[in-house]
Amino acid sequence: MIEKILTDYITFIRSFEALLKDKYKQEINPCSFSSDFFERKGTINGIEYWFHGSGCTAKKDGVIYEYDITINEINFSQWKFSEFIRTHPEYQKLNYSEDYIEYELYKLINKGILEWLIFERIEGKAFGCVFKCYRVVQESFFL
Repeated sequence: MIEKILTDYITFIRSFEALLKDKYKQEINPCSFSSDFFERKGTINGIEYWFHGSGCTAKKDGVIYEYDITINEINFSQWKFSEFIRTHPEYQKLNYSEDYIEYELYKLINKGILEWLIFERIEGKAFGCVFKCYRVVQESFFL
């Protein structure tokens, strides 16, 4: 079921980005041109969105789609994906725990669909920090 949920998540993100590309006549990812061509916060086709840092949060009908993007790759944390599940009317009924979601995402790493994206330090700080995200590497699997 996590694969289906992830498919819905990625399909929405790519459809949302296609709307922005079409409206603003751009072929590059919206995260790359948002500050030059349109407001970093707005609404399109009933989707509220706001770009922040290297990512975007989009909200439609109460469902939250939050993600980061580098070049054209979708990255997300377990928390961001869990928020999607928690706010989705169909998927929230599954009552998945964060541990279960993380385990299922880990299985997708083993299948070569996702990869870890690990940040291991904070610039200018004497102490380190490890933060891991998921990076979609087999997007054709979903689309």
